[in-house]
Amino acid sequence: MVTFLLMLGAFSMKALPASSQAADLPWLKAYGRWIIDEMGNLVLLRGADYSGMEFGWFDHSEDDFRRMGNWGFDAVRLPIAWSYVEPREGQYDNSYLERVDRVITWCKNSHLYVILDMHQWNWAPKYQGNGLPDWAVAQYSDQEKAKVGFFTNRTIQDQFSNMWRYLANRYKNESTIFAYDIFNEPNVDYSLMNEGAFLEGLHSFYQMAVDHIREVDSRHAVMIEPPWGGGIEAWARVDDTNLVLSTHLYTEGTWDGKTGYDGDSGKLEADFLLGYNLSLKWHVPLVIGEFGVGSAATKAHEWTRDFMNIFDKYIISTCWWSYWRDDDSFGLLTSKGEEKENLLSALVRIYPCQFNWTPERLHYDIYMNVSETLWHLNKAGDIVVVFKVPSRMGGNFSISSNFSSTSFSFDEGTSEVHVILHGHGGGYVEIGQRPSEYQTINTGPKSIIQNPIFIASLTLNIALLLTIIALRYRRTRPQSPLNSSPLVANILARVQG
Repeated sequence: MVTFLLMLGAFSMKALPASSQAADLPWLKAYGRWIIDEMGNLVLLRGADYSGMEFGWFDHSEDDFRRMGNWGFDAVRLPIAWSYVEPREGQYDNSYLERVDRVITWCKNSHLYVILDMHQWNWAPKYQGNGLPDWAVAQYSDQEKAKVGFFTNRTIQDQFSNMWRYLANRYKNESTIFAYDIFNEPNVDYSLMNEGAFLEGLHSFYQMAVDHIREVDSRHAVMIEPPWGGGIEAWARVDDTNLVLSTHLYTEGTWDGKTGYDGDSGKLEADFLLGYNLSLKWHVPLVIGEFGVGSAATKAHEWTRDFMNIFDKYIISTCWWSYWRDDDSFGLLTSKGEEKENLLSALVRIYPCQFNWTPERLHYDIYMNVSETLWHLNKAGDIVVVFKVPSRMGGNFSISSNFSSTSFSFDEGTSEVHVILHGHGGGYVEIGQRPSEYQTINTGPKSIIQNPIFIASLTLNIALLLTIIALRYRRTRPQSPLNSSPLVANILARVQG
């Protein structure tokens, strides 16, 4: 289809040169239920968490972020921890933050937006986890009591909020950071604290933290997570104009890294819709900050595929948990650094990462590697869209569209296809990986005579023309066989050769 359109001149195509140095990424913010950039384009983020900095592992490599960029990812959720930012009360560790700075720079170089996540798991190092500094939980014998103490103690919440204000002041001019994820998976034991009291306390805690951030930083989005484990439907909205809701999905218990999937995608969608419906009610974007299943779990590929299809259906930004190296858990790489194809074959896909008009439908066939996006255009004007095409596909792809006219260009530096669509009423665009024997489109302008389908078409037309000539020749000179003409025989030999 695309080469046919190229022959008719409906498409124009060129490869944009790869940039040698990364420019600043456009600022992003929340606008209604969408994430938008500073030009007003809607943005879809797809990526992964890169864990480590929240528990003191600092062996990140820039190659890791290049790899994620090659997968077509455009976002990284970066977990860090209060215990490292402020290891002693009132004293911030700038050496730790310099490591964070370095990772942010690597993300920028690979065109990856950062969600800066203040993480906790098992609450604090004191309880063999990570998150809050031990000085903030010194008086509590176990983590469940420490959680209740935190959400009922305005003084310690104020110290936490001061820490966020310090970070916001440090990063207030960094557009690579999309959002500040204020606190990971807040929860308490409801036998120790009434659920209603916790929901109210969580709301006031978030509002305090947001207010502290806004004292120094008005540009970055703030991201809040609902109570972990339930209560999301009754939760109240925090007051801010640049607010994002983030939920985590380990449906049916896959959070343990071992539980598998029974194949019922309805359960996945029902779990997803709890957060999605709340985001619609609040009129804010939803970002799935974590979702994952152990790579060795039953039907891990199908679990990942079905969730990604749901995220495409609702056009939702997501981050996989996590970019890590292990042999049977959530990591996208093995302990030897090999890519886990059963997960990545479902995650890595062509998708529209930026568009000026909301698609009616977004669908990706992971087995054919074909992305279809449908628009309904009810006004005059063009649809301008940018597609991520994972460079691990080798740049070997084709485009088809039923818009009245379509033009596109390929940016090798970002592995993005920039498309302009024109045609009242709308239509579809398909981008798919092509068989390896076909040429790629990312090698610059091409003459039409270099197009293999054009050559095949030309050859066929010549053969038909020669056939007609031969038939007429036989009518007029029946005593001479076709191959008696040296000229015709020579032409046929060239065509057939």
